[in-house]
Amino acid sequence: MNHCDFGDRDSLGLKKKTISVAPSEQSDKRSPRMRSSMETDHEARTNDSQKDRIALLVTYLNIVLYALCFQLQRPVEPFLVTSLSTQAGGNSAQVSKTYGQLQSFFNAVQTIGSPLVGILLDRIGIRDASVVVFASTALSYLILAYATDMNLLFLSKVPTVLQAAFLVAQATASTATGGDAAARAQALGRMTTAYTIGATIGPVLGGWLADHGDLYFSAKVAVVGSLVSVILSWAFLPTATFYAKTTKEEEKTVSLADSLKRSLSIGLRPNVLPLLAVKLVGGVVASIFSTALPLVLTQQLHFDASQLGLGMSASMFSVAGFSAIFMAPLAKWIGPDGMVSVGLLGRACIAPMMAMILSWTGTAYNLDSKSMVVVQVTTVSVFHALSAHLLATGLTTLTTGTVEKDEQGALLGLEHSLFSLARIAGPAIGTTLLASKSNNLDGFWLVAGCSAVIDVLLMSFLFLTQRKESSHFTKKM
Repeated sequence: MNHCDFGDRDSLGLKKKTISVAPSEQSDKRSPRMRSSMETDHEARTNDSQKDRIALLVTYLNIVLYALCFQLQRPVEPFLVTSLSTQAGGNSAQVSKTYGQLQSFFNAVQTIGSPLVGILLDRIGIRDASVVVFASTALSYLILAYATDMNLLFLSKVPTVLQAAFLVAQATASTATGGDAAARAQALGRMTTAYTIGATIGPVLGGWLADHGDLYFSAKVAVVGSLVSVILSWAFLPTATFYAKTTKEEEKTVSLADSLKRSLSIGLRPNVLPLLAVKLVGGVVASIFSTALPLVLTQQLHFDASQLGLGMSASMFSVAGFSAIFMAPLAKWIGPDGMVSVGLLGRACIAPMMAMILSWTGTAYNLDSKSMVVVQVTTVSVFHALSAHLLATGLTTLTTGTVEKDEQGALLGLEHSLFSLARIAGPAIGTTLLASKSNNLDGFWLVAGCSAVIDVLLMSFLFLTQRKESSHFTKKM
């Protein structure tokens, strides 16, 4: 169990720097040159600390905008797919299949792009990588704003190959907090809080815009938000890279293939591989669940865009509040290992609970009980989101703590790539499980059961892996 001390940190998660002042009689003995040197060092430390704070603040703001723009589309997308598929003559089953294919395509593109963003972080630095990421994001939303058929809707996902703003944010947090694991965990938690602030507003606003007749206005808003982040990134983020290079000649010898091999070699290390395996398989489970649930809510329980967005926003708001208030003391109490275990256990218990509620409300569903159904689904969704948040934060804290600072960009890129890879298979599995029964409500029981069993197996796998590593370390001692 890891214990972290957060008592000597400021509101951004950076360690407070304490400057000792020598007694006056000792300072009198110092030469003017020595005093000048000390003052210069103090100013340098102060400037570096100030730059770190500004970088974190701008990154938090960028993540709020990124989440807002992305989440604006979430409650709209199922209805946009339905609208465009219906225009092309598709039925309900084809709509579900197309929605799953769109999600899989998006995550396939992200799988390719995440390692590239990790390499960009190491090659061109945080500032330039962030500019590229948000410019690509703006292009994606621009195409989406004018997607009048399914081909353009799929095309809008292509620029998301570099849409990895949270990866850049994690890199910034790691750089600004140095090698302090406790500060890093706190900064990562607050980064997630920044995301959930934007993600809380996004679904409600996106659903409201969709219900008032315009399925494309949210994409146009997202173009503007992404361009604002381009400007902020260029003006305020550091140019530092993770990967230290001593000469220009050495930099030229590092090819793209070498960078990819380096990322792979990091991921295959014995202390990293089990954590990445949990992230990969856990990502499949999350994708199955998140694909199946909106389809059941919209097709069987007839949620509209506003109700779907309200549930998403409530979950995000709860995660934001939890991160801001409880993440630091929880990390200190149970450590990142405990956070991962609690997250997996929570997901395993809550998934069948959601299936039970959907099954019961589906058989007794009527317009008078619709508001109560929304409340029940939203409440369970909140607890599921909190469990997933604990799992994700704990895993990222563990993985970034196992490598050197100049390897973190490559590792974060690999992590995001694996997570996207997992989400390629998830939508297809989710829609297949739903279709395997006579109706989606019965199919969701299969989704919930598979999700719970896999999460329990992942808990057991981590426990056995950690026990094996502990035994190996004891033998070496």
